[in-house]
Amino acid sequence: MKLSTLLPVLPLLLSPTLATTTDQPTIVSALTTVNETTTKLGTSVLTWHGGILGTVPILAESTALLIQVKQGTDAASASDPLDVPGTLAVATATGALVKSVNATLGAIVDAKGKFDRLLLSPLIAVNLGLQRRATAEMSEAVIGKVPEQLRELARGLVAPIDQSFGVAVEAYRLL
Repeated sequence: MKLSTLLPVLPLLLSPTLATTTDQPTIVSALTTVNETTTKLGTSVLTWHGGILGTVPILAESTALLIQVKQGTDAASASDPLDVPGTLAVATATGALVKSVNATLGAIVDAKGKFDRLLLSPLIAVNLGLQRRATAEMSEAVIGKVPEQLRELARGLVAPIDQSFGVAVEAYRLL
């Protein structure tokens, strides 16, 4: 390999802000936990038949998700800056999370009629607002640990989550 091939990326590889960190697994673990809880919530919504008792697992998973997101924010905030391999691992975990968030929010939007019949849509609207804010805080905490030159890419990676929240919040908007 020629030295000239390495020159453009050499500063990136030698940057002190990209020193190897042990916090990458913590952030990835937090994202993985949030992803798993998001998937459980989505499954609860998808398998719900519309009865009041069926909302218990939905409320439990929704509460657990909010707690996990806040814990993920704390973990990311307490972490050291990520190196490039750590950033790639976090990006992979984030990509999986984006898919599950989009699917779960889609299921929640699709279930609006069931929530309406039980007069629970206002509660869902409030919960979506709380989840959206908590998710934005977690995203910013994680992005703050990504190397500066990769932060715009990181913001682009998480943008579909906020877009999906926007659709869901709009669907449950109280007029």
